[in-house]
Amino acid sequence: MIAFLDGGTTQTRLRIWDGQAVRFESAVPIGARTGAIEGTGQALREAVQKLIATARQVYPVEAVVACGMLTSPTGLCEVPHLLGPVSAERLARSLVAREIEGCGLILFIPGIRTQDMDVMRGEETEVTGLRQLLGLRGPVNFLHFGSHDKLIQTGDEGIQGSLTNLNGELLEAMTGATILKSSTQNPAELLDVDHAWWRQGLDAARQHGLSRAAFLVRIGGLLRGATLGQGTSWLLGALAEGNWRWIEQAGAERLTVLYGRSTVTQPFAAYLAEQGFPVQIASETDSALAAVVGAAYLHSLWRGAAGQRLPSNSVPS
Repeated sequence: MIAFLDGGTTQTRLRIWDGQAVRFESAVPIGARTGAIEGTGQALREAVQKLIATARQVYPVEAVVACGMLTSPTGLCEVPHLLGPVSAERLARSLVAREIEGCGLILFIPGIRTQDMDVMRGEETEVTGLRQLLGLRGPVNFLHFGSHDKLIQTGDEGIQGSLTNLNGELLEAMTGATILKSSTQNPAELLDVDHAWWRQGLDAARQHGLSRAAFLVRIGGLLRGATLGQGTSWLLGALAEGNWRWIEQAGAERLTVLYGRSTVTQPFAAYLAEQGFPVQIASETDSALAAVVGAAYLHSLWRGAAGQRLPSNSVPS
C-alpha cells in the first residue's frame, strides 16, 4: 500500500491506495498558503506528521508519495519544475526522495513548466492517472476546471504543454465581491445551468470581451428579468469563451477530456459537441481517483527504474 499526499493552497489530503481502491482518507485545512503567511513550513509539517502517523497505525504503508503544492517553495519540500515535454518515465525517474522530520522518507513528484510559459503542480499526476483510468491512447487534451482552469496537452510520449487562466478565482471574485453579487448566486450552490443563457454569455464574450459580457449579467437582471441562476449561467459561459478559444486553436482532431464540477463541464461538453469537437467528461469517481492512481503508476515506474523488474502491464499498487 502507498500513502499519497496531495497538497493544495489551502488543504492537504492523505489517501491510502491498495492497488484497487482508497482504503483511508483524511485531510487538514492547511496548505502552501499557510507556509507563505507564517514564513515557515512548521504548521504544514506538523499536519503531515499527524496524517502519516494516523495512517500507519491502521495500514502497512510501504511508501509515501507527494505531489502538488507540497513541492512548492512554501510547501513541505521545494522541488524545481521539470521542463516539458515530459514523459511518464522521465517524470517517474525524477521523483525526489527526502527524509522529512517526523514523517520518514517521502517521494515528491515534481511539477512541470512548459514551453508555453506555463507551470503546473499536481495536474501532471492527475492527467497521468486519467490516461490510465480511461484507457486513453494518442493525443488527448485535458481541461481541468478549478480555481485556475488549465488545458494540458498530452500524448503517448507524455505531457507536451499547458495553458492556465484565472477563471475559477475570477468567478468567485465576480459573484462575491463585485456589483454582480446581486445578480448571481454562489456558483457552488448552482445545481443546473441554463444552457441558453450560458451560450449567450459565451457569444457576448466573443463579441464584446469578458469585461463587457460580465457587466451584461447585471443588465440581464435589471432589464430582462433574469433569475440568479440565469445570471450565473451567463457568467459561466462568458468565462468559458477563453477556454473555447484554446480548444478551437488546438484543432478538432484531438479528444478533449473535461474534469471538474458538472456545472462547468456539462455545458462546455455540449457546446464542443455542437461544434464537432470530440469530447469526453471524466466521471466524478474517476476525477477523484485520478491523482492517487497517477501517483501509484509513477511510483511503480520509479521502482522499475530503481532496478525492480515490473511486467509492462503491471497495475499500480
